[in-house]
Amino acid sequence: MQFLLDVITPQRKAFSETVDAVSVPTPDGTIEILAKHQPLFTQLAPGEVKIIAGGKEYFLAIGGGFMEVRPKGETTILVSRAVRADEINEAEIKKAMDSAKDLIARKAKGEELASAVAILQRSMLELKVSKRKHRAPYRIQ
Repeated sequence: MQFLLDVITPQRKAFSETVDAVSVPTPDGTIEILAKHQPLFTQLAPGEVKIIAGGKEYFLAIGGGFMEVRPKGETTILVSRAVRADEINEAEIKKAMDSAKDLIARKAKGEELASAVAILQRSMLELKVSKRKHRAPYRIQ
């Protein structure tokens, strides 16, 4: 059994498809949504979203946001940002990480430090998600 999943950012619809399952990061841990899940509204933490659809796995790196599961199972994820694994440029991510690490090492302060830490955290997450595109697809038994 499947359900409609939409992942939406302020800039675009990052994903919209009928899926078998989705796992999302919340402040209290990861939860998985399947067809006929109880209605739910929850906060999402920055992290990795795993989507299973038609025997394939899709991964997204997301910023914080919210998820709503409606009574008929349709699920909407509204987040500050969402990047699919196949959209991530590892060379650019590593360059951003090096820049952030350099700022932190030079003892940046205030906004500059907060920005460097945020870039480093986001880059580490995106690098982790980018590695997922090289995994063998999930097979439904």
